[in-house]
Amino acid sequence: MRPTFLGFEASKTALFATQKALDITGNNLSNISSEGYTRQRVDQVSMGYYCYGTKYNINARTHLAGMGTNVLGVSQTRNEQLDNAFRTQYAEVGDYSQRNTMLTEIESVLQEMDIGTDGNGYGLRYAIEEMYTSLQDLSMDASSITDANVVVAAFSNFATTMRQMSMNLEEKAEQYKQELQVDTQTVNTILEKISVLNRDIKRAMVAGGYTEEYGPNEMLDERNLLLDELSAYGEVGVKYYANGTADVTLGGRVVVKDETNEMLDFSRNLDGTVSVRWRSDGENAGLGLGIITASTEIINGRGNGTISSNESSVMGFRFYKDKLDELASRIADVCNNTIPKEIDENGNIVSYVKFFGAQKTNEFGETEVFPDMYISSDNIRLMDDIKDDPSNMLTNDGSTKDNKYILELLSDLSTTKINFTNGEATFEEYITGYLTNLGNDITYYNTRCESAQTVNEELLNSRESITGVSENEETVNMLTYNRAYQAAARMMTVMDELLDVLINQMGV
Repeated sequence: MRPTFLGFEASKTALFATQKALDITGNNLSNISSEGYTRQRVDQVSMGYYCYGTKYNINARTHLAGMGTNVLGVSQTRNEQLDNAFRTQYAEVGDYSQRNTMLTEIESVLQEMDIGTDGNGYGLRYAIEEMYTSLQDLSMDASSITDANVVVAAFSNFATTMRQMSMNLEEKAEQYKQELQVDTQTVNTILEKISVLNRDIKRAMVAGGYTEEYGPNEMLDERNLLLDELSAYGEVGVKYYANGTADVTLGGRVVVKDETNEMLDFSRNLDGTVSVRWRSDGENAGLGLGIITASTEIINGRGNGTISSNESSVMGFRFYKDKLDELASRIADVCNNTIPKEIDENGNIVSYVKFFGAQKTNEFGETEVFPDMYISSDNIRLMDDIKDDPSNMLTNDGSTKDNKYILELLSDLSTTKINFTNGEATFEEYITGYLTNLGNDITYYNTRCESAQTVNEELLNSRESITGVSENEETVNMLTYNRAYQAAARMMTVMDELLDVLINQMGV
């Protein structure tokens, strides 16, 4: 025989379950714009009944059936595989985007301008062209003081352009060093927050009676949002545990374990490079693809000419600074060893006109220019005697009046192959060569970045279709649960009417 009030129990559980479902639906709609919020749902199952009836007592199997519904918990609609795929792809986006951005900044410093009008006449090619044009004019009259002044002005402009480009490149490198330091601190903050959330989630699991399937959803959302953010800086891996905690790996290294976390240290090395190391053991932080690795490699990048273990083989700031230094050194060498200053009676060149030297500051804070020291892009400067008196570039015996050596210098600056570290090339070919390499790298990383972003957006859309709140879907759910609530209430009324008949209308 069924219990008299069993129907009331079924209707009561239905009322409670649908009311909770409506609560969660309202919560979803109210958080439709909340960053990192994961759509929640109420998981219901039919209330179980148990009996020990035998094959002779068939009714024993059914008299307790229909006890209503049971709410197991409020779950999140997340897909762990999509989370992992998104974070892996996001590391690629962070890596390629950072490399593309940094190399584009280098290009902006080294950008060459082909014309000298409308404020565009300050590029390196233009500065060299000015030198060439001024020497052409001087070759027409090798004794002209006026043309010599123009030559000196062009040579001085070239030196100034080289120093300015070198300084701009150093400033950009310094800017990214500071950004890398901030990024390192950001990673540390994220790791600390995740470890604190691990602690809080573990405590909430015990205090709130949560299970592995049904945990403190808002805390889980906060942790997942931090994991997504962390994945831009390195390759993230996550392992979840029944107590609610999550172990996090960064570049294959466990960086969050239960309530503890690793920390990164940013440091500047004596050779001008930077390092990011783990604080616990001082090991280099190999985080895999991501912003940290990309920034470190471009800042320390010297190409194939690395001279220390701190440098990387990527063509980055140090590589292009070397290119500028070599260009300044070679042009200075050509200019300083072409036009004779003194010629003996036998026609042998005793000394040359020195146009460029390396500027150094002595202990008294005074600057001097030395033509015999190594000349680089950051110290190249016009010699004082040439700057003060352009006539000093003309020999006393008139040896340059036949323009032979000026034409030779013109040839060296334009068509002669010069010995560079990576082979022979004209100055034009040399500049075109490293700018072409830079352009190719930017194109490559830009293409990879766009491809990674496309895949990442597809993964994000796939994940959002599961985790995101759909207004239309929640509206349909709201109507469905409302109808279910009304039906359960009507069932309660019907059961009341049945009992009224049983109690008050049946004859004694």
